[in-house]
Amino acid sequence: MKNKMEAYIDSFEVITVLLQKEIGYQPREFYIVDDNLKTYELEEIEHHEEYDFFKYTLRMLPNIKLNKDYRLLDSLGNSSPLFSGSVVRTKEFDEKFRYDGPLGFEYSPMATTFRIWAPVAKEIVLEIYQNGKTKKKILKPNDKGVWEVTVPGNLDGAGYLYYGRSNGGKFESFLDPYAISTSANSKYNYVIDLNKLYQMKYPIPEFSGKYTDAIIYEADVRDFTNVIKSEDKGTYLGMLVNEPTRFGPTGLEYIKSLGITHLQLLPVFDFEGVDDLKKDLKYNWGYNPRQYLVPSGWYSKDPNNPYSRINELLELIDNCHKNGIRVNFDVVFNHVCNAKRFAADKITPGYFYRLEADGRLSNASGCGNVIATERYMASKFLVDSLIIYRKLYKVTGFRFDLMGLLDINTLNRAKKELDRIDKTIMLYGEGWNMHNPLPDYQRPHMFNHHKIPAYAFFNDRFRDYIRGSQWTKNPGFAFDREKNIYDLNNLLKGSCCDYFKFDEPTQSLNYVECHDNFTFYDYAKTILQLPDEKIIPAGLLALEIILVSQGIPFIHAGEEFFRTKQGVENSYKSKAVNNIDYKRRDKYIKYINAIRDLISIRKEYKELRLSKKSDIENKVHILDGLTHPQTSGILIEGDTYDLIILVKGSKTRLEIDLPGKLIFEPMGKTDIENKKVSLTDIGVYIIRKEKKHVNSW
Repeated sequence: MKNKMEAYIDSFEVITVLLQKEIGYQPREFYIVDDNLKTYELEEIEHHEEYDFFKYTLRMLPNIKLNKDYRLLDSLGNSSPLFSGSVVRTKEFDEKFRYDGPLGFEYSPMATTFRIWAPVAKEIVLEIYQNGKTKKKILKPNDKGVWEVTVPGNLDGAGYLYYGRSNGGKFESFLDPYAISTSANSKYNYVIDLNKLYQMKYPIPEFSGKYTDAIIYEADVRDFTNVIKSEDKGTYLGMLVNEPTRFGPTGLEYIKSLGITHLQLLPVFDFEGVDDLKKDLKYNWGYNPRQYLVPSGWYSKDPNNPYSRINELLELIDNCHKNGIRVNFDVVFNHVCNAKRFAADKITPGYFYRLEADGRLSNASGCGNVIATERYMASKFLVDSLIIYRKLYKVTGFRFDLMGLLDINTLNRAKKELDRIDKTIMLYGEGWNMHNPLPDYQRPHMFNHHKIPAYAFFNDRFRDYIRGSQWTKNPGFAFDREKNIYDLNNLLKGSCCDYFKFDEPTQSLNYVECHDNFTFYDYAKTILQLPDEKIIPAGLLALEIILVSQGIPFIHAGEEFFRTKQGVENSYKSKAVNNIDYKRRDKYIKYINAIRDLISIRKEYKELRLSKKSDIENKVHILDGLTHPQTSGILIEGDTYDLIILVKGSKTRLEIDLPGKLIFEPMGKTDIENKKVSLTDIGVYIIRKEKKHVNSW
């Protein structure tokens, strides 16, 4: 307690009063005084002693409005403002102030309407900056807690900022949670005319909507562009710059050359931890959300221009479409960077965060707060954001950071709403089960996968089996150690017939490396302390297993040339070590070419991309008679041919009589047919066997 007496509206039935012990307990009456100095007596329900204060529970008056000022007094001369307390976290509050209409600004050349949801705010003032002048407008609330004002005139390009007063009575400035444009370092927001934005020229590339048809490539704008010589270095447009080396293109041209289908960008929306103007001062990946609907100015060539950052991001995405690549966004709705500065909660204190039993903010995210997506307006904000990303930026997939901290109802609602626009949007995320105040049955972790069937999960058991776990420091199958081949067979079958028993292979996102934690190479070098001659073949084997397993292949940028971050395990703010190294790319170009070949084979053969568990159970068979050490084999039935996949983790020679054509070996495509061959290299081998041949396998 900061004051001798504090009073809170904790529900629509009760008011809680806290009194410091130094005041002492004695009988007293309580009163409420409104802003017209009218006094109402309150009925006491109970009182009791806590550790260091007395607690009184009073019956709430039915005519109290949460957006009005009141003062609570007692008959002994103590007083306190009446704060909105835990009432904002009640079911009744959500029902009373549920609002499904538009928020943010609504522009026309004649007038602009501003709306913001803030049921417990006492006053809100809009400050507008245009042509060197400042003007203020007072907003008025409706019965849903939405404050609104319409300002006449053409406000295109005008800056704006809100000032509001809620608990405590002091005016504070805050940004518009639904803003889509902002000044450098987010000092204020901008009004813009959507008709003046960059107009996309190219259609979204065709996609079946079956997740297993996707090949996802994860990249960071800054990491991919920080080594180029162009003035576009470090920016959205830098991704479009091609400064070819001896062994190939750079930027988006290089990504295109791999044959991937979806480019997943690390967070590109406004985040803290960087300086939009002094771009080399700080570095950050972007998992520090500040404004969810505003592109980051750190990646923009002109972050103070109301249109530049939006247009530059639109141009990048448009060029991805031109090159046949869909774009997925990495979205971070589980927490914000600074709980006290987050605009949505600043004006509705206590609503947007989950609290532990002792009243403190939950820190399950490790970032000081967890957003309460289960509350209606927080859920609406998440879903509205996804819809805006899709409609404005033509985004075709979302990777949810710490997805297990969100809630099942919101994610299912998001799927339903996105389906109205585009049923081919990909939805996937980190499905770790992290302890937090939300009950387990509402958490969208991977053991609750059956409750969110449209979502895929990063399969960490795939990673730990193939690479090894950095927590146990045990080497994985890729490093030629004794491992249970039965487990490998289940991974090859999409992790839907055992392990987590995903409902479908479309729920298993197969990976061994992503932006988090060690790269595959650094894990082997730092944890396992292996030499390059052991790491490189293992890295190629791991990536090839990803590309022939049922499920969704996921590749971290640079994984195909054994990316190193110089042993830095969590490099989210480590500038130089994250840069894409094209010299290293060129050094390992023959391995990249092998991966290109395997990607093209995966795209050619539908048998590698089964999307139904029933098809896997009926068409994918383990080659039980294969007794070669560290080698697994599966046969996938096709219509006129079968595919035989051999995964060889040992250098021991394997002599076989080909029952068809060998179409892939560890270093790329081949076409050896109907002969005895000696397989020596570790890696993946694919044999196409026409149906006319007798099945000797």
